[in-house]
Amino acid sequence: MAVLIQSLSRMSTRAKAALFGACGEALSPLLADVERLTSGRWTFPDSRVALDAVARFVVGGAAQADYADLRDRLLASGPNGHELDSPWSTYAQDALTCIDAALVASSLSAEEFRDVWIEFAVEPMVASLNARGYDVWHEPVPAGGSSLQVELDNVVEFLAETAVWLSQSDEVTSSDYTELIREAAVIRPPFDP
Repeated sequence: MAVLIQSLSRMSTRAKAALFGACGEALSPLLADVERLTSGRWTFPDSRVALDAVARFVVGGAAQADYADLRDRLLASGPNGHELDSPWSTYAQDALTCIDAALVASSLSAEEFRDVWIEFAVEPMVASLNARGYDVWHEPVPAGGSSLQVELDNVVEFLAETAVWLSQSDEVTSSDYTELIREAAVIRPPFDP
């Protein structure tokens, strides 16, 4: 994880917005699942607004802007761990954090961005693996050592390769971003109600 965090430190704010925006897009179906599973107790209407603003910035169609109010609403919409069972509370918080990280990088407050937030792009898969009986932290197997470990390996590989690619250029075209979002789906855990 330290190598991944370090690679983010070499990325531009636009590249960070692209990576976290793609991760937010990949995890946003989990927000829809939370809405459905809780019969609308939690809704996330600002997630789409935020992701659209990020996309405009990423592809160069908008300048950095002040998103403080949007960020506050976005983060306030998520359940706390004691309000919703795991892994769903983790999924919602991690999706919202990835979206927020992309919004921070797209904002006039980009200096608030923290590279360590990349952990929130990995955490949904870790929570899913733990829920399926694979103890990632206490009984890990070597890379490729089990089908569940391969799921986690794929997440880390996607993030690492994307960070390298994005650190080499500040330009992301609309088609690049669409492809990045498609590839980011690997970070979304399988549906496990």
